[in-house]
Amino acid sequence: MTTRRTVLKGFVGAAGAMAGTRINLARAQSGPIKVGVMYALSGVGAPVGNAFWIGTQIAAKQVNRSGGILGRQIELVVRDDKYNSATSVAAARELAGEGINLLIGGSQTVTALGLAPLAPELNAVVMIAGAAGMPVTHELFNRNIFRTVSNNYTAYSSLGRALIERYPQVTTWISVAPDGDFGRDSARFFGDAVKKYSVKSGGKQATVLDTIYAQATATDFKTQINAVMNTEAQGLYLGIAGAAQISFFQQARSVGLYDKIKVIGEVGNEIVTAKALGKNLPKDIWSVSYWNRGLEPFKSNPLSQQLYDDYVELTGDKSPPALVMAGHRTGMALFEGIRKAKSTETQAVIDAMEDMKIDTVGGPFTFRKADHQAICYNYFAQMQPDDVDPFYKVSQMARVDSAEMIEPATPGKAFDPNAVQ
Repeated sequence: MTTRRTVLKGFVGAAGAMAGTRINLARAQSGPIKVGVMYALSGVGAPVGNAFWIGTQIAAKQVNRSGGILGRQIELVVRDDKYNSATSVAAARELAGEGINLLIGGSQTVTALGLAPLAPELNAVVMIAGAAGMPVTHELFNRNIFRTVSNNYTAYSSLGRALIERYPQVTTWISVAPDGDFGRDSARFFGDAVKKYSVKSGGKQATVLDTIYAQATATDFKTQINAVMNTEAQGLYLGIAGAAQISFFQQARSVGLYDKIKVIGEVGNEIVTAKALGKNLPKDIWSVSYWNRGLEPFKSNPLSQQLYDDYVELTGDKSPPALVMAGHRTGMALFEGIRKAKSTETQAVIDAMEDMKIDTVGGPFTFRKADHQAICYNYFAQMQPDDVDPFYKVSQMARVDSAEMIEPATPGKAFDPNAVQ
């Protein structure tokens, strides 16, 4: 039998719980804004992940230094995804379990493919910071994810356009790429753009030879290099990345490929390769890039100088990798979404980011509302060997507006390259 004392005890307990809830809510609204960050901080993806992490840290420091957002400081809660999809998914679930609904991750496609479909289940905003794979904003698209870099089609079509417009005299091109979805896609997108823009520039359509493939884990490229040497190619797209790219160039130089090939476009190793090869760098190589504070249009941009100053203060290094800017831009996009929404609630932030335009180190930046694909400038760095330390130089930056190159949005459906004119 329920007594009056038992009932009163229940009322008191319920009232206490409600008071506790109000106190916790007040604390949450006045405490720091927690943002979960998942990058590859160890393993084969660490050079990329750590560069992104530094950039995102700097973004948070800059916002906090200016007073924070909504009167609150940004607190980054970081996890190492180890360049592994399962680890990335586990980290996202752990962070969501701690009540964090604002997440940054996907510095590579392999981790983004796991995060993208998970975002609605976690009721989280997930910023995909570096993954360029087409499925992220096509068949895997949902409103909870935002990609802050150009995808494979836009990036490598832009690279092909940039090179053929600068080197119209190079009329025969070939690609060497890893035998997988990324390698096949990027080589195709590059080659299609070379053919298209050679004609648009008023010349004869360039010849693009069949792509030569290598295993993604290969270290010996003599077969592929000899195959290139036996063609009439004067231009090369190299889709091999990481340490393997450095091995490719070391082997290529010894058999005379540097003399045969007039210009090279590469996947995005940038100064990682330049630092490793120094004077042995090919004489004219262009890399997918993001930032070089010593060259225009970055040199005259105060945001770029501030990023550089904060990078040097944080790391002590005076030669930042370009990917730092991509990590910085990702953080700034999320923070501006929170500011515009005047809220940290998932739906409010999504709505705000779908309709915002911000100035970044790399220029104006926005998301296409239909699929949350970033629209921004794509940059490419021309690298050459030099006679003085560090024995390489970045000579100039090329820029292509991704708004001119972006593929049609097909949210929920796979990208069809044949549908792009």
